[in-house]
Amino acid sequence: MYPSLPLGPLSLPTAQILAIVAAWFGLSFMAQVGRRLRLDTDMIWNLGTIGLAAGVIVARLAHAVQFWEVYRAEPLLLASIRPGGLLLWPGVVGAAVAGYLYLIRVGADPKPVGVAAAFGLLAGGAVLEVSNFLTGAVVGTAVEPGRALWGALALFGGTSELAASGGSVVRHPVALYRAVGMMAAVGGFLLWGSWDRPFRVAVQAALAYALLRLGVDGFASDMRLLGSVRFTQAAALVVALGAAAILARKGGNTVHEQAGGGREGTGSSSHGPD
Repeated sequence: MYPSLPLGPLSLPTAQILAIVAAWFGLSFMAQVGRRLRLDTDMIWNLGTIGLAAGVIVARLAHAVQFWEVYRAEPLLLASIRPGGLLLWPGVVGAAVAGYLYLIRVGADPKPVGVAAAFGLLAGGAVLEVSNFLTGAVVGTAVEPGRALWGALALFGGTSELAASGGSVVRHPVALYRAVGMMAAVGGFLLWGSWDRPFRVAVQAALAYALLRLGVDGFASDMRLLGSVRFTQAAALVVALGAAAILARKGGNTVHEQAGGGREGTGSSSHGPD
């Protein structure tokens, strides 16, 4: 594990530094998608900055409320922001509300902005998964030597405490699997996505991410279980089925409309000679 990154005489905390990199990386990709959707780039960056600031503030205040006795005794601890000192879902809600209010203020359509934000989250999430790998926040299951992935896993440094007896066992770098898959999805859609139908592209991206988590999380250990199934895999299966149903319905509607238009065109042409 690498809890800190050496930079000359300095030693920087890995999680905090890569969180900043993830925010910048995600906003950059959000702006790239926004350009394809003919959105104002400055508006995208302003939206992202406001959303991030509001999210961090709300997440920190929610954590302070949860541990009110500690912060009441030492109020200055509020200024010490650590990954464990933020509550995720209150921060997400705060960022979404602040972002939506900003969109109302500038009069922007939230639908294409939401599509761009989805790809920004996917790109930023890939950096956070790299952070999870370096800090050991996500641990994979053990794999025996002699398997096909042995050399690659050893190259990535996916060792564990089980390898102490001679290095005979390593763990799957699950976080790296996720990061590579997420960046492949973002890059693939940027290059080959049908951006004249942005909602469909966003649903396709959700399907790709759900399938990624459905497969990769099978190699993760210490995961929450829903009965005998990993909770994240169950959630990914629900999302994948929902996205597939939406795509099938949209595709069926498109085919029906095209078929109807074709019949109409044939009928009008048949009356021409008369």
